[in-house]
Amino acid sequence: MALAEYLDSDHADFDNNSKWPRRLLYVPSMTSYKWQPGNVYGGRKEPSYIALSYTWGRFQLGEKEFPQLQPLQIHGVPWEIPRINPETHFSVDEFETIIRGTMKTADRVYVFDEWKKERIRTKGLATRVKRQIGGFIERWRWEYEFLWLDIACIDQRKTSIQMAEIGRQARIFQNAKHAYAWLSTLVHTDLGILLSDLEMAVSGLQQEQYNQQRSGFDSRPWISKALQVLSDLTADPWFTSLWTLQEAFQCNHAIILSRDGKVSCDASLIVPRSWTLNQLFKLVNDLVMWTERTTSSRAEPEHTQLLTCIHETGLAALWYNNPMGLLGIANHRKCTKEEDRVYGIMQVFGSDVKVGKAKDKVDHQRTYSLPELEDELGDAILTLYPILSQMHVYLAAPALGKGWCVRGNSAVPSIVERGDMFGWNCGTRIETNIPIAAHSSCKLSTREMDGQVWGYLSGKACDFRALQAAWLDADQSDVSKRIQKSGWRMHRCSIQSIHMIALDRETCLGPPPERFEVLNVISVQDQKSQHDLASWIAERSRELTLRVFLLGSCDFGKESFNICMIVNKEQEGTNHYWRRVGICVWLTSHLMTGVVDHPLGPLLRGESDHWEQIEGWFG
Repeated sequence: MALAEYLDSDHADFDNNSKWPRRLLYVPSMTSYKWQPGNVYGGRKEPSYIALSYTWGRFQLGEKEFPQLQPLQIHGVPWEIPRINPETHFSVDEFETIIRGTMKTADRVYVFDEWKKERIRTKGLATRVKRQIGGFIERWRWEYEFLWLDIACIDQRKTSIQMAEIGRQARIFQNAKHAYAWLSTLVHTDLGILLSDLEMAVSGLQQEQYNQQRSGFDSRPWISKALQVLSDLTADPWFTSLWTLQEAFQCNHAIILSRDGKVSCDASLIVPRSWTLNQLFKLVNDLVMWTERTTSSRAEPEHTQLLTCIHETGLAALWYNNPMGLLGIANHRKCTKEEDRVYGIMQVFGSDVKVGKAKDKVDHQRTYSLPELEDELGDAILTLYPILSQMHVYLAAPALGKGWCVRGNSAVPSIVERGDMFGWNCGTRIETNIPIAAHSSCKLSTREMDGQVWGYLSGKACDFRALQAAWLDADQSDVSKRIQKSGWRMHRCSIQSIHMIALDRETCLGPPPERFEVLNVISVQDQKSQHDLASWIAERSRELTLRVFLLGSCDFGKESFNICMIVNKEQEGTNHYWRRVGICVWLTSHLMTGVVDHPLGPLLRGESDHWEQIEGWFG
């Protein structure tokens, strides 16, 4: 076999379902080695490798731009390595410094500027010893030799092999020993200040006392600080890149690197720990939780600006263990082609989820539109995860027949932040020793009607008003006391209602009162907010055929709860169909007093005659 043919083709024994990449970059010689039988790369069997998340596509130079500029020198590949504009992004020397720096131990720390701060110097001998250890680790030799780098390991030409490898991103990143997220515009000093200021802003907002109707708490300085930090931080192109979105979700443990290749750490900790994406996502989620609880005025323009920034960047949603919000975040990311909004996030739903040109044995000459890819992705999720497929809300009404699956206008409310509670088994983002088991109680599928893909549902449903009354009755009985004693909490509420509802926007119910317009209707003082919302829905539904469709249930340790979708029966011409209104969950544990059941226990568990079988088009 000629060298060119060897470099272009897959090895005959390569398994596309393997967790190993087609190529790995051997950093000491900057050579890209192809996979060989036994998972061998350049003579080394199953080497530990690092993955680097960064962005470059928007900054690629054309053939006639800077013709004298050479690309990063990588050996062993048949494609041209993209050249990056050094005036708007990064230089070849800076890029190579980052690449070689990733080969050090991931636990390295530096003699941080923070060590000079008074609060650190006063910590005594233990801290000073750790400082010396940190200095030693920083100068330690390389621990790794292989790196997965997209331009060195994915064919940069438009080939079937390129699409196949794009369809394997989940496997590649999950198999990496460590991952880094390179923020290529923020130098170490500036990045450290931003992260420290964000911690300070969150801590300041959390000082608010929630047990008073009007606490007199002035949130404006902290909101302004948080908004400024997030604006400066997310100005880095990594936060607007589409392809880094999937990587951020799959590798939320990735260590954040500054432009100069250094890591930052929280200097308030006794044991220095490098800042990871997850620490950042958690802080932003804490901001969101504060906005939903505060008694401060939401009329301040900074308040709206802060939530808009968080929503569009997806930083809080990336903290969640639920992938259903990623397509909505992708809608705000920058990409070269619209269809990449689906290709760029499909792998978070599982390494076997491939749509469009990424599918095995597909005509790669065919073109796919964004709606077609959304339908294919939705169908795959519906088949694999019927409960999870509905665990999102629409921020704008989907087109007729398209309200059966996740869309670009979808978002994840915090009541369904844990995908593992709803049957998602690809999430290793949350470690827990609590047994979790989700059980589907319905059949969801897709069918064609008038040349368009619709959803089709079959299962049990109950009149909304019957359940609304049952929720209220349960929360006014001993059930509520048993829930409080159990320690069950959602959203850190001090008193948890038995049920939680999240509504779609622009539904048959019409616009809700202002206090129900937030994504999550939460009160930290009592469960009244959710009952007020349910009462408003019940009142609005008197002229509707509003049903609560049972998707399934979940056992979470000693707790059990039902998972449902609120739907309304509507008509278009001669066709009747069910249209989504929102989602809801409620506890079914604690309904028993010894062997005595709550009078409405069978209704709340989905076992009474109130529940009737329904079937039909859904969308």
